[in-house]
Amino acid sequence: MAKVNIIGAGPAGCVMAYALLRDGHQVTLYSDRSPDQWLNHSAPTGTAYLWGEVIDIERELGMDYWSHDMFRGHGVLFDRAEHVGGHSSKVMKGRFEYGREGCGIDQRMRVHRWLEDLEGRAGKLVIESVTPERLDEIALDGDVTVLAAGKADLARVIPRDPARSEFDKPQRNLAMAIVRSKSGRHVREWFSDRWDYVPTKFDFFADAGEFFWVPYMHKTAGHTYALLFEAKPGGEFDRFNGLTSGEAVTEAAKDIMREHTPWERHFADDVEYVSEDRHGWLTGRFPPTVRQAFGRLPSGGLVMPIGDTAIAFDPICGQGGNFANRSAKFIADQITSHGDAKFDEIWMTKVNYMLWSTYGKNQCAFNNTFLQKLSPAAQLVFDTCCSNDDAGDAFYYAFPHPETLVPALTDWNVAKAFAARHGYPVREAA
Repeated sequence: MAKVNIIGAGPAGCVMAYALLRDGHQVTLYSDRSPDQWLNHSAPTGTAYLWGEVIDIERELGMDYWSHDMFRGHGVLFDRAEHVGGHSSKVMKGRFEYGREGCGIDQRMRVHRWLEDLEGRAGKLVIESVTPERLDEIALDGDVTVLAAGKADLARVIPRDPARSEFDKPQRNLAMAIVRSKSGRHVREWFSDRWDYVPTKFDFFADAGEFFWVPYMHKTAGHTYALLFEAKPGGEFDRFNGLTSGEAVTEAAKDIMREHTPWERHFADDVEYVSEDRHGWLTGRFPPTVRQAFGRLPSGGLVMPIGDTAIAFDPICGQGGNFANRSAKFIADQITSHGDAKFDEIWMTKVNYMLWSTYGKNQCAFNNTFLQKLSPAAQLVFDTCCSNDDAGDAFYYAFPHPETLVPALTDWNVAKAFAARHGYPVREAA
């Protein structure tokens, strides 16, 4: 069995640690925060809706303590306008995985519990802010060293992969806040006038950006929504820079709702920030980045990436939090199947290629489609899905399974076939 060091104790690091421990490996997990600091003194940097298939990974590893009580989302209600100030011109409805339930589950309580339980699973937890110099030392003391440091500066020890990184600068300015109903009613009622299912709510404006309401299970407030804004730099939604509290972010968000989403204006006054959680909000920006298979440290040691360190997705389609679990479990399985052979750069390159081919390539292609002006093929797929709920189901099945739709989003002939299957009239692209 291998001796594995994991730097970074977010969901990716924890899932990998638990998967390796289940298989009998010797695992040391390095966290820059104690369990209490994770729970009570950290921002929820990941608020992605976790798909049912990804929650299954935690369940199979004995890590799922929350899905039985989560705020069960079912799909997406999508409004798209060509410009701010206009009424919704396109509406799409569809279920994730044809009705499987999911939720954004507060990663702070997930990580807190997993770190508390780690030593009971025979793992070793080290509370330490690992520097590049210290990483060099750690990499020499084990068979495999894995970096799960998210988008932190430490990730730079692994070079960016220019061939796989479509962007070299941030595509959106981001803001997030956890919100609930001021009146005390259940937040599912906010959208119940438009859909019988509990939605992740998407609002897309071609000239300004996007915002999303993600069904969320907060560590203390329970069933809430994570409200995420993706503002195009300099656009109408780009109002969050310099704000210093969750209340301020929420009020700015409500102003945008009142001004630009008349289909949501009726409940804007009922939205309030979860004020007892002074860390439950974020603002920031980062470039979507794909990193190479490994980094070589000054000593000659190697370190390989998982999760956000491997691929930092823009959050527009919720890929990052789900890739964290997937990549962690995938690479843990590869370590186990490699047996007592050498974990060298040839092996790391092969595993990285397999991870890219299995998940990363299609998740990036799907995600990046919606950061840009839609191609004729993508526009045809989108229009088809707005006209037909079965097509909408196929569209949202592709969020966890992008390989099922990426060909249609990127190839005009495949898009035409998709439209024809769903009875949508096709005009040839200009």
